[in-house]
Amino acid sequence: MNTAVVERFRNRWDPPAAAVPAHITIAFPFEWAGPVSGLADALRPVLTACTPFALELSTPTVWEDEYLFLLVSEGRERVSQLHESIYRQVLRGAQRPSHFVPHMTVGRHADKVALRAGISEAAEMDLPLIGRALSLTVYRRDEDGRRVRELDIPLGAAS
Repeated sequence: MNTAVVERFRNRWDPPAAAVPAHITIAFPFEWAGPVSGLADALRPVLTACTPFALELSTPTVWEDEYLFLLVSEGRERVSQLHESIYRQVLRGAQRPSHFVPHMTVGRHADKVALRAGISEAAEMDLPLIGRALSLTVYRRDEDGRRVRELDIPLGAAS
């Protein structure tokens, strides 16, 4: 998926854009008690069982009066299944959202007028974005709040 147009948009609208590339969140921030290798070992069976799949992001949407999302259209069910599998098999005790909406966050603003402008601008992007989900990346926040890439595990059969 060519995310260059999204990254340009995020640079104006999404405060953490410089810290982490555009992504579809599968699991929300959580605590992992053991080493990162233990997390990789726990994730690997779930990710091996999930083959790469097509993704399409389209409809710009305001979420919770603060966020600008591009909703996942094609691939929505697969993203939801991956989310469920990770919480059910790996993050059993982690707090999870009451309602999961497959999306890519492209902006955040508390002002409703600004959000309307953001939606208008997002609608002018070259949508839909089409690509394939090939891997799952895990980030952690360091002591300065920066995001550090910890893992990048491919989807599908282990090679």
